[in-house]
Amino acid sequence: MASNVGTWVQSVGEKWLMAELTRSPLLMSLIETGATLPMLILSMPAGAIADIVDRRRMLLLTQTWMLSAATAMAILSALHLVTPGVLISMSLLLGVGAALNAPAWQASVPDLVPKDQIAAGVALNSAGFNVSRAVGPALGGLVVGWLGPTWAFALNAVSFLGVLAVFKSWKRQPTTTDLPAERFSAAMKVGLRYTRHRTVLQIILLRGGGFVFFGGPIFSLLPTLAIHHLHLGSSAFGLLLGCTGVGAVTATLLLPALKARISPNQLLALATATFATGLLGLAFVVHAIPVALILLVCGGGWLTVLSTCNTGVQLSVPSWVRARALGVYITVWGGAMAGGAAFWGWVGEHRGIHTAFAAAGIGMWLLLAATARLKIQALDEPMDLSPHRQKPHAPESIHPDEGPILTVLEYLVPEDRKAAFQEAMREVRRIRIRDGAVRWSLFHDLAQPEPGQIRFVESFLSSSWGEHLRQHHRATVEDRAVFRRAYSMGVEASPRIRHLIGAWEDRDSLFDRIFD
Repeated sequence: MASNVGTWVQSVGEKWLMAELTRSPLLMSLIETGATLPMLILSMPAGAIADIVDRRRMLLLTQTWMLSAATAMAILSALHLVTPGVLISMSLLLGVGAALNAPAWQASVPDLVPKDQIAAGVALNSAGFNVSRAVGPALGGLVVGWLGPTWAFALNAVSFLGVLAVFKSWKRQPTTTDLPAERFSAAMKVGLRYTRHRTVLQIILLRGGGFVFFGGPIFSLLPTLAIHHLHLGSSAFGLLLGCTGVGAVTATLLLPALKARISPNQLLALATATFATGLLGLAFVVHAIPVALILLVCGGGWLTVLSTCNTGVQLSVPSWVRARALGVYITVWGGAMAGGAAFWGWVGEHRGIHTAFAAAGIGMWLLLAATARLKIQALDEPMDLSPHRQKPHAPESIHPDEGPILTVLEYLVPEDRKAAFQEAMREVRRIRIRDGAVRWSLFHDLAQPEPGQIRFVESFLSSSWGEHLRQHHRATVEDRAVFRRAYSMGVEASPRIRHLIGAWEDRDSLFDRIFD
């Protein structure tokens, strides 16, 4: 929280300095784009790294990076070398550190609290962030007004030292496993494949990303509204920015009572509607006090929606892919924020900022109507995503990098269960591919083994023996229930399983493959 206060102090310094250098709403919005664009590009790789390395060490590295960037910004400002391009570039460098930091930071919450307290842990994390959002801009306005932007940047640099000290003293217990280390490229592919075949996660990405895109003008256009339309000084500007944080902290205090009365999905819809109404209000108000009241309400809506979506991600994915899933979520969030800041800045430049606020509010209402039936399942129905703890294989004299591995399963199914079995295997296919299979198929044997019976052959391909072993460890208790349902439709208690290893490596050229 102390470090986030420093970040918000720097944000006030950046926007105030940009307002002194230019009156362009587009250039002002590009500061927000620079800060969030790295989220779009780097969050997914950062999530993959956080799942395969020690998260504590990764967090130490990213915090050191941001300390260095903030220090460089303070030095450039002290030497009067800052231009709009320098401001946007330095904002981009800080954004790189934040993008690499975020998946590991958020994925660490379940390392610190039990499963039934994850929602509370996420809310506490969000509360700390939003307390700093309330305090930081107000402090930033005072620092900029009294001492200038250089000291705002320097204060941010100092604030990272406390975080580094805490991480240095955190005695995180490393996870032990007998599996070979996962490679970065494979981890990236599996994370993307998991997202593609996990519908409950896709719903969260759609609702969260859409909300951030249409809600972005609250942050990207607020400096233009406050400085060039309301003609506020630096202290008043900082206090106005802090109103969203005050609203968010207030929402944190009210959320337990609200959750006792309505479901999380209803709360999500209510917060989205409230935020959309606030955007429409900003399109018409012309005085500072009504703007401050609207920002209080919007701050509460922002906290409610994003903490709900974040909790949904934490509860919808197993631990082995959590940081990657959060990386995808943050990528969508960053892309929506960066793209929205540039888009709404362009609208503000050519049609006026009040038109931009009105269009964003209407867009958010349309988004709410379009996604009203898409519920975040894990918020209402607890999911058992714990590993199944089953030993997949006896020790084999196969190197983990050997492969590819073809797994073949044979099922004997009564004819009257044919349609039901095929339907059950659709869900099996989704789990196999989601957890790492690069190819899957189901065949029907034309020869009838016994009167009234059908032989089905399932096969799926894994890139290596190590990756195949990881697939066993990735299956959750919930997944095993799906497998048991499919297996129970067969004549035998379980299918007959064989494992085949590739006999040679295919080195044909692309030309040969096309014209073979």
